[in-house]
Amino acid sequence: MSDKTMKIVLSVLTSILLVLIVCLFVFKGGSNKTDLNKLALRIGELRQYRTMGRADVNTYMEKAFSRVGYNVVTATEDNLYPSLADDSGVNFYVRGYSPFNELKTNKNAVNVVYIRDFETLYPEELDAYDGIATSSHDFYNYVIGAGYAALYLPEFTDPSVFYPSVKPELERNLLFVGDNNRHSPAIAMALEAELPLEIYGRFWQGMIDDEFVKGEYIHDNDLNSYFSSAKINLVNVATHESEIGIIPSRVFDIAASKGFMLAPYNKEIEAVFGDSIPMYKDAKELKALYNEYINNPELRAQKAEKAYRIAVAEYNVDAFVQRLNGLVDFLIKEKKL
Repeated sequence: MSDKTMKIVLSVLTSILLVLIVCLFVFKGGSNKTDLNKLALRIGELRQYRTMGRADVNTYMEKAFSRVGYNVVTATEDNLYPSLADDSGVNFYVRGYSPFNELKTNKNAVNVVYIRDFETLYPEELDAYDGIATSSHDFYNYVIGAGYAALYLPEFTDPSVFYPSVKPELERNLLFVGDNNRHSPAIAMALEAELPLEIYGRFWQGMIDDEFVKGEYIHDNDLNSYFSSAKINLVNVATHESEIGIIPSRVFDIAASKGFMLAPYNKEIEAVFGDSIPMYKDAKELKALYNEYINNPELRAQKAEKAYRIAVAEYNVDAFVQRLNGLVDFLIKEKKL
């Protein structure tokens, strides 16, 4: 082979090699490319546990994110990283009482965690995310002080599901809706005060006198009517929720249904709802409030109306998504995505 031919062959081979290298980088870059209009809603609980009181909240978020233009892929703890969500430009992790069994984030996307309830949190867990949204005002102050990009984001309601709908046949004096999945100060105090409590929820039978348990489940389509029709709704606020300033989503649902409610003392409920939700610290105070309001429908209606206006105007699911998007937009600029 002549020198000229050899040079031509080497030149061709070099060109082919360069093309292959370029293709390799293009392919590699393409495989990591994310779509900022695609949001993965990664929920830290198992799909089969998405029942009354929590599954609904996740569904409302899915719909609200879709309404603002996101292509939403929902994943739960049983399959938190489906291939369909690999190119999601926004990953919204909903962190419950316990940490995720497995936590992976994408450096080419925005990764935000919503800490709605927790027992323990570790710095390495928080450091995995670009931004932290939390329903605890106290925890928000902590993470802001620690230098994290953070957002105070209280729970919310969906006014298309929870709205006033009074049905006389559903009227009762004192209603509680919720599962017996942890200690309930509200139930303990109501029983101590010997109030005419009616409970709908799982895991109560056999744990308290069966006379108080009226059923295990109320369908989503009927919940608002139960809340609207009860003279008094009893709200459970766990001790740790009161300590760290979390308002349970059920408070917003009852308020949006224009239901009157009593709640264990919670400083954040007081900060958001003022005096529209009377609160108590022990069974004696609960009994006094019950006696004050049970035969005073006008006063109950005034309080319920005030709470209704606050919940629907400021704490609806679309406002929740808009607030979150503010943090997402900030992080997109910060990461130069």
